[in-house]
Amino acid sequence: MAEELKPSTFYTVYGEPQLDQSKQDALLYLYQPIIGNAALSLYLTLMSDITLEGKSPSLMHTDLLAAVDTGLMNLVKAREQLEGIGLLEAYEKTDSEIGLSLIYQLRLPLGPKKFFQDPLMAYLLMDKVGKRRYERLVERFKPNSFEKGTAKSITKRFRDVYRFDETAFASHSEALEQTQEEFADKSDFDWSLFTQQLKRFSLILTLEEREKLQTFQTLYGLNELDLAEYVAKASAGEKTGLNFNYLRQLINKEKRPNVAAAPKETPAESSTNGSNFSPQELEIIAQSKKIAPVTFLRAIKREKGGFETNTEVRLLEELIGRNLLPKSVINIIINYILVIQNQAVINANYLNAIANDWAQKKIATPEAAITHVRENSQKLVRKPQASRPAYQKRGAGRKEALPEHIKQPPQEKKLTPEKEAELNRKLAEYLSKEGDD
Repeated sequence: MAEELKPSTFYTVYGEPQLDQSKQDALLYLYQPIIGNAALSLYLTLMSDITLEGKSPSLMHTDLLAAVDTGLMNLVKAREQLEGIGLLEAYEKTDSEIGLSLIYQLRLPLGPKKFFQDPLMAYLLMDKVGKRRYERLVERFKPNSFEKGTAKSITKRFRDVYRFDETAFASHSEALEQTQEEFADKSDFDWSLFTQQLKRFSLILTLEEREKLQTFQTLYGLNELDLAEYVAKASAGEKTGLNFNYLRQLINKEKRPNVAAAPKETPAESSTNGSNFSPQELEIIAQSKKIAPVTFLRAIKREKGGFETNTEVRLLEELIGRNLLPKSVINIIINYILVIQNQAVINANYLNAIANDWAQKKIATPEAAITHVRENSQKLVRKPQASRPAYQKRGAGRKEALPEHIKQPPQEKKLTPEKEAELNRKLAEYLSKEGDD
């Protein structure tokens, strides 16, 4: 990169414009001994470039070199130290007018508590500063606590202080869930740690390869270490790039969900049930948010006595790659096709028609997906009772029927309500076990 990077090369920085005191202390006392003064100076200088909107203007490396007072080779070395420790991600792109330009994504440092909970980070610090200073740092940042002894807690609870209208709260649940989805961290996968693991295999991914790997990670629910191992195997012997076909074969062959022998009891009624969802629905909603689509697919196929096909896995991979729907909503689509419609396999046209329809209607949560299906006189988890819920009896509002290619999938013999409820009960048990693993 040093041969390609020039002082005239443009760059843009993305990230948080400020650090709280905890993060500042972590950088100064915990990260600095590991990354060195030059890397810390570069990190703080890049952060100073960021405006309140979370993005810097387009700048040249000439200014950056002057600010950190170092040469180009030292700048690249400092940048790589930030990348390796997970504080910076670097991307390059080529423009027909300005040529090569770089994008720097700053990542927040771990707070002291999480830093010391990470064995690798703790070891790196100990290795740099020695055991005696390390122990002093542990003592400095160790959470303070006191011996309660005979002291009695007189702390008021939330409901003791604040009036709370549960009915009013429930009436705004969809809007609140949408807000939660918009502010949620879209992935709990630590890409900085993954990149760090790849360095053990001397692998560098292109932006296109990384984007494709994000699809694989979402599809299979792999952790950072497992995905790095699979990528290393799939790239062995390759002159250029990553062999995604071989990667897919490796994951499908080795990554199988563990099936527990003893079933759980049926989820009990809960006060969180509200007036809309059954216990089985609540369990499937919860697990749809936690479980990878391939595992969700396999769980249903297992309960039906079948198996997932390579074509079905590829269909899900393509759907996830479009970034139109979150994995939780995709899981609800899987449940609708295989359980409610009782299809033996997922049909490509049928899957894409539903996904396209839901994406256009901005359905972003499993709760919203179930509500949408109900409004179209279709139930995702049919209850044994034949009576219709109160919200269906009212008939208020416009009912918008799904397109014919969605309403009429390939014909299968529908399950009886009793068998459908039993299948969903077993599925909820199985998904609950998967989510606990």
